[in-house]
Amino acid sequence: MSKDTKKVVLLIIAAALIILSCVLPLPEGLSRPGMQSFGIILAALVLWIGEAMNMAIVGIFMATLLVFMGVLTPNDMFKGFGGSVFFFMVGTMSITTAMAATTIPTRIAGAIMKWAKSSPRKLIIGFACGTALLSSIMSNIPTCALFASLGIAVLKANGDPKPGTSKLGKCLMIAIPAGSVIGGYMTPAGGPTNIIAMNYLAQIGHPVTFLQWLIQGYPIGFFITILVALWISFVHKPEPLGEEALKKAEEMVHGNGPLTAKEIKTLVVVGLMFVAWIASSWIPMLNTTCVALMGTCLFMFPGIDVLTWQDYSDKGGWDASFMVGSVGALADAALATGGASWLIKTVLSGAAGWSQILVFILISFLVCFLHVLCPSGPAVAGLAVVPIVDLAVMAGVNPVAAAILVSFWSAVTFVLPTDAVPMFTYKFGYYSFGDMIKGGIPISIVVAVLVALLIPEGVALLGIV
Repeated sequence: MSKDTKKVVLLIIAAALIILSCVLPLPEGLSRPGMQSFGIILAALVLWIGEAMNMAIVGIFMATLLVFMGVLTPNDMFKGFGGSVFFFMVGTMSITTAMAATTIPTRIAGAIMKWAKSSPRKLIIGFACGTALLSSIMSNIPTCALFASLGIAVLKANGDPKPGTSKLGKCLMIAIPAGSVIGGYMTPAGGPTNIIAMNYLAQIGHPVTFLQWLIQGYPIGFFITILVALWISFVHKPEPLGEEALKKAEEMVHGNGPLTAKEIKTLVVVGLMFVAWIASSWIPMLNTTCVALMGTCLFMFPGIDVLTWQDYSDKGGWDASFMVGSVGALADAALATGGASWLIKTVLSGAAGWSQILVFILISFLVCFLHVLCPSGPAVAGLAVVPIVDLAVMAGVNPVAAAILVSFWSAVTFVLPTDAVPMFTYKFGYYSFGDMIKGGIPISIVVAVLVALLIPEGVALLGIV
């Protein structure tokens, strides 16, 4: 089947799902708008998974269809589409754009290589953790792209092996996106999935501050990152680094000279944003999204001039922002029509009598599996947060821990390179689908159990209820 034929088939399937949602008999307790919201969501998933069109265009089209089909009013649709998550993405993309134009990631990679010396295992751990650290305040895909380019430079210095022949290349190109997606969970600034969870928790009277999320996010995130990196090196057994690669490390650290004035200003603005985000734990005026937008403006202030509006417009990742906004509208439709509540009552109500540990393990495996099926983290979070948190409330377990679990697995995936983050390194040819599956399934099972135990414990220690 040709690529164009596949796209047509996917569009036909999506249209059929929407039509069926309008004519099929209604299950007991589900309204017609609720059924239609599910039809539109399923159609969007088919087009996203099959990559029939740009993901942002699919989201915008489906969000608009909610209005034309009478599922939501225009005001309600735009409210969901243009909520704080959308503007948070708009704001934080400035950090990504500014940092990508500096030598800071290169210096970090060089320091990691000096620490690793000739040990491939330490190099893989270092690259995964370095990617996770930057990804905790930057968008996942650009962070992955930065470290992947540095990883390829290391491989070229280590004999320039042909893609697919180097086990070190295989390990680095799998570990870098793994670190990036885990880093995306570690702070609210790491990605939109966290803000989706925080917003809903605030709506139902269980607010979580930036500092609270960070305190549980960093230790758990780095622990999981190291564990995953060790597993990848165990499964694929990388070759050691040679002398040329070690010389490259020295060049990465010292070859760029001292930080430029522009780089120092970048670090100062990012530092101020991070301090303000932490201070928002005590000062409600410092709204997380507003801080991100204010930081974006500071980057462009006269005298600072880290970014121009043209830089930001060209490299600001608008497709990701619109994708997140459309997911917000689709999730609001499922909630407003009662579809999400119906799903909980009919599919997951049996979990209400389970023990707390079993409920969290169920949530962990369920959302992990959903992300394998749907390669869009924001879509998974937008569609899963409300019903999963409602399930937690119904089962009598901590809804904050449930929401953070959803956010973790909405960001993280280890099984297939179909999510946009691992897809970025997959395209270089250093590893295959089979390579990722071989290591990804066992570590996903282990991590699913670990986070189901660690995240609720971390939330409990912080006294978040």
